[in-house]
Formats: sequence, structure tokens, C-alpha cells
Amino acid sequence: MNAAPEGLPAAAPPAADIDRLLAGSHHDPHSVLGVHAVGKGFAARALLPGAKGVTLCAGGEKYPMEPVIDALFAVAVPEHPGDYRLEVEYDGHTATADDPYRWLPTVGELDLHLIGEGRHERLWEALGAHVRSYETP
Repeated sequence: MNAAPEGLPAAAPPAADIDRLLAGSHHDPHSVLGVHAVGKGFAARALLPGAKGVTLCAGGEKYPMEPVIDALFAVAVPEHPGDYRLEVEYDGHTATADDPYRWLPTVGELDLHLIGEGRHERLWEALGAHVRSYETP
């Protein structure tokens, strides 16, 4: 595994990414959150404000995630977990949820460029809720 900043779990992202995530100013949270290759394994990361504990559940295995700072949790896993869920513990109850960062972004570079210029002519197709189907690994 890559070395984490001093005092942080091995699966933690770089300190600059942590600061930008917590400030809500990270330009590409998909590059940090979700599952990413790190060294010879993988790191799973989730930003869950209000959570007291988080466990990654995949294929009958459970991986407790370590708190990195505030609402950010991370865990190192030996292989990509594929179709996984997050078991999130809040004050007094636990909920199982899909990780939205498990899915690729649906707004592409061209969409972002046209939105930035104020001339995207089919914005309703790029933004909003749309039914999608995905193959799970």
C-alpha cells in the first residue's frame, strides 16, 4: 500500500484532497471517494456526515472502515469488492445503503464545457434523474 499521511489510515487520501472534500470544494470527488487501486490492493472511501461507524459489505465479507477525519471513512481491501453496500451506523440505528461513488459520473467533459459557456442546448439530458441499468461485476 502507498504510505498515508502521518497519523492517517493507509487507505486515506492525500491531506489536500481531504481538506477540499470536507470544504465541499473538491473539483472531482469521484477521484477520491468510492474504490480505487492503491499499491497492491484497493482503498474504499466514503464521506458520510453524521455517521458514527461504517462497514463495507461485499460478497459475504465485512470490512469495518476507519474514521479518517470528521465524516470521512476509509478501509484497505485486498481486491476490488465489486457490488458492495455500506452499512452505516448513526445515533441509535443502522442503515444499509448503496455507495453513489461506486458508479461512474454521468456528466461528461463536453457537457461541463458547454454548461460553463452557458450554451448547453440539451441540459435536461445531462442533469437530473434518469433511469439507468448497469451490469454488476
